[in-house]
Amino acid sequence: MEKERFEDLISQVLKKLPYRFLNKLKNIAIVAQNKPSEFQKQQLGYSSGGCILGLYEGVPQIKRQHYNKATPDKITLFQKNIERAAGNNKERIKEIVQETVWHEIAHHFGMNEEEIQKRVQDKKPFSQKDMFTFDQFQQLDLRVAKILKAEKIEEADKLLILHIDLGTEKRQLIAGIANDYSLEELEGKKIIIVANLEPRKIKGYLSQGMLLAVDSPQGSVLLIPEGEVSPGSKVG
Repeated sequence: MEKERFEDLISQVLKKLPYRFLNKLKNIAIVAQNKPSEFQKQQLGYSSGGCILGLYEGVPQIKRQHYNKATPDKITLFQKNIERAAGNNKERIKEIVQETVWHEIAHHFGMNEEEIQKRVQDKKPFSQKDMFTFDQFQQLDLRVAKILKAEKIEEADKLLILHIDLGTEKRQLIAGIANDYSLEELEGKKIIIVANLEPRKIKGYLSQGMLLAVDSPQGSVLLIPEGEVSPGSKVG
């Protein structure tokens, strides 16, 4: 396989990463290389006959402190080794590239080999959280709420206080959408919230629920009801 085609496979895998993961990849380069160097083999303790598919070199995010000016971390995929492991089957090469990228990104986020292997054995992708039952889902009380007023929190650039109407009561929510919506466009907008979430304090302000939004490359996008619905209407 030509190197350009192999690099394109890597790009395709990265494009399919959930945005919440892609957005959190910090200071990292992902490259293709034919085979590992002797130094890279020594890093992993492989003999000359070992077949290394990928290698993460850097400082996992959970161990970083002042890291802004550091040399980028690096994930290297070894093309010839992957092709050999796949028996030069193109479809299998794609699968191994995807598996290897995910494996090394997991190291970047701080997972060790034991944690990664457990995920693999449980057949859970790194983007998937634990499943819950339909009965558990029914415990969520999703409601339509109308934003009456939005206020900035001076000591927190991303946070807003949203004063909302739930039909039978009024509450306030703390939401990290200040970079995505102006105060003016929020006022009067209807949103979907989790109404039975236990209240908690965020930056000293009480938040009585949680709004629902999509995490997109352009930022947060609020989930809003289509058509005329009253504040307090139940969702589901």
